Amino acid sequence: MDTDANAKPSESSSILSRFNPSRFKMMPGDNWSSRLWAIAQFLLVSLLFGVAYTQDPIYYSPENQNTKYLQGLAQGGYGFLSQDWTANTLDPLPAFTALVQFTYQFIHPEYGFYLFYFLIFGVYVYSMVAIVNQVFPIRSGGAMLLTFLGLMLFCHTVHLEIFEFDIGEHLHYGVAEQYILGPVFQPCNFGVFLLVSIYAFLKRHPYWAVVCLAIAATFHPAYFPSVLVLTLSYMGVLAWETRSWKQPLGVGIASFLLVLPVFSYMYFMFQDTTPELAQRATDIIVNQRIPHHSVPAEWLEDGQPYVQMIVVAIALYLVRQTRLFYVLILPFVAAVVLTIVQMQISNDFVAFIAPWRISVFLVPVGTCIVLGWAVTALFKQFPTVTKRRSPFIARLSLVLLLTLVIFGGINQYSKFQKNDDTFAMMNFIRDSKQSGETYLIPADSKILRKFRLYTGAPIYINRKTHPYLDTEVIAWNERLEKAEEFYGSRGVQSCRMLRQEFLPKGVTHVVLPRENMNRRCKQLKRVYRDESYGVFTTERLNRRQANKESDRLQKG
Repeated sequence: MDTDANAKPSESSSILSRFNPSRFKMMPGDNWSSRLWAIAQFLLVSLLFGVAYTQDPIYYSPENQNTKYLQGLAQGGYGFLSQDWTANTLDPLPAFTALVQFTYQFIHPEYGFYLFYFLIFGVYVYSMVAIVNQVFPIRSGGAMLLTFLGLMLFCHTVHLEIFEFDIGEHLHYGVAEQYILGPVFQPCNFGVFLLVSIYAFLKRHPYWAVVCLAIAATFHPAYFPSVLVLTLSYMGVLAWETRSWKQPLGVGIASFLLVLPVFSYMYFMFQDTTPELAQRATDIIVNQRIPHHSVPAEWLEDGQPYVQMIVVAIALYLVRQTRLFYVLILPFVAAVVLTIVQMQISNDFVAFIAPWRISVFLVPVGTCIVLGWAVTALFKQFPTVTKRRSPFIARLSLVLLLTLVIFGGINQYSKFQKNDDTFAMMNFIRDSKQSGETYLIPADSKILRKFRLYTGAPIYINRKTHPYLDTEVIAWNERLEKAEEFYGSRGVQSCRMLRQEFLPKGVTHVVLPRENMNRRCKQLKRVYRDESYGVFTTERLNRRQANKESDRLQKG
């Protein structure tokens, strides 16, 4: 049968023939239309990676935002949090607090935080691709890039455990349960600017590199050790390359001046009241509140950090003849050596600053370097096959990416559907709270960490959220001990504590879990009860209401 040479192919075959994901590139163009496409591409990558990674719900997840958002939301006017004792302690995160306050007041009290995290995801992906591409040409072809992105996303989202090593977590987390990317938007996410800084330096923009370091430290002062070692790395590399100290000193001075404002704030505002009080407060934080972050003997127990450091060591070997090696080797040595030193001397100050936090960028960069090497090695080892099968490989990688995004979306939906037995009680408080009320809640309860942010009601204390000024840390610990003693006591003792300890400090309501609801204190009057919790007003509130009613009748 003769065929018409001018006949048009079917619509479906035309679409398939035009769709070639092997042409995909993550590179900006040279004209405005290309730049707009680059922005759209960035937003798309941010959205897809963010959906695959997932976020915990703001305000009703028992995660770190219940600590990090408190002062910003209090200053922004959320509920009555401005009356909360902890919300009025000295703020250790002034830049992030300002961002939270601005977001709550002028963008959206919830969705703004999700938006910020999606942008963080985009910066993270682009920075990683750019860093790896400096040593392995993963951008040289669309198929190679998509393969790398698929594997990278797999190592960030698929929680496959091998001998208790979680691939989807431990290959991009640092040691000691510290990370750049985590369940929610929080200050540590600004560690992405450490990655941007590394890329800027590799592209020979050292001053932009230290600007990015300053952004990370400004939003999260815990990044000071990372900023210090990266700045020293940049200075050392520049000194070696230029055989001069002029530019290295300029970069070092610029870095110092840029972090000086936040460093000065932390230094002068959090000065020791006395050496004894400072030591006691540091001991409380390091050894009681966060030993899982601060004590190497605690976080080295499961062996996972050794695997992470092996991954970083392999990555350093793979880039040993590149500029990236000299940028990363000092941070790696510093993290390892200071950890070993701390294990020998057990110094609370070293434990408090946690120099091993440097691993939060070393581990994900190391993982992506290994992936970049593996992908480029595969394409170089079989050049004929990979070139001929490039469209197929690209489509296969795209299928992997979309599969991870779909499963992430399903997981994200399920996260927003989760419920527990605290919500009925918290909904009652959220809807009925009034100014001047303070709630005593079980301070050790993980499930009630979300109480403050969900209800907007002040609480007496909880274990999760602690201050940093030494006198305030000690006061927080004393409150915590009293709250724990109250919930662990019974009968006359608990009633005496309520009368002597909590009423004078403004407690107006007590939340009692089911096992404690049989208490018979004359100071308590039940206003709510379900199968799991009861809410009681205290004598202080009852007297205040009686006085208000008396005043009203007299005026009438």
